[in-house]
Amino acid sequence: MADGFDTSKGPRPVSAASQPLVQIDAALRRTGVPDAKRTRVTTHLQSLTGAELQRELLLLQHVLATPNAKPAIGTYVRVLDMAQESPRAAQRLPPEIRHALAKGVADPRATTTTGHEGILVQPQAELAAQTLVHMPQAQFQQAKALLERAGQGGAHGLNEARADAGAERAYILKFIAQRSERLRATPADANARGSDTEASRAMDEISGIADDMRAMSRTHLIRMNS
Repeated sequence: MADGFDTSKGPRPVSAASQPLVQIDAALRRTGVPDAKRTRVTTHLQSLTGAELQRELLLLQHVLATPNAKPAIGTYVRVLDMAQESPRAAQRLPPEIRHALAKGVADPRATTTTGHEGILVQPQAELAAQTLVHMPQAQFQQAKALLERAGQGGAHGLNEARADAGAERAYILKFIAQRSERLRATPADANARGSDTEASRAMDEISGIADDMRAMSRTHLIRMNS
């Protein structure tokens, strides 16, 4: 039966295939995630198979083990919904970017008496997602390349073995949120020849900062951007 029970034989055991989803749902409930968001997560997981499902489960397990699990799950669900609003949004918010946003909220900058806040807070992460969807194509390509290069080939002879690519991505996304108004596409961007637009100047600023901090350790990244 659909509810997992056979009244003549008692409750059926949960299948091995469904156990991770049951465990995720239980963790979401313990975290205090509202029913509507829990249902949204479960529905999404049920639509995935194979490597895609495993990648999503690993992300959720990671996020739910952090002190910022609840706002990170809020970000995860909101950005997942954004990605389904249009073909453009789906292309601009693929799993790797959605995961970077959720982890940017989830992972604390430091475990101290002052709190466990992530590099991103939930409103910033959601604003970064919106900005990625609406920015001009040239700037989106730049942003995507910066996110892909995080943790690789650092300037200044930095040691890649200590690089924190996730923290770099979170800061890049934070910088995008901070420049949201400047990065939104305008008629001037559509008509401009070359790269001299407000959006291009804003993304060039982000690119310069990202190049300077590439392959830094998490400690150095946080110190540099405090």
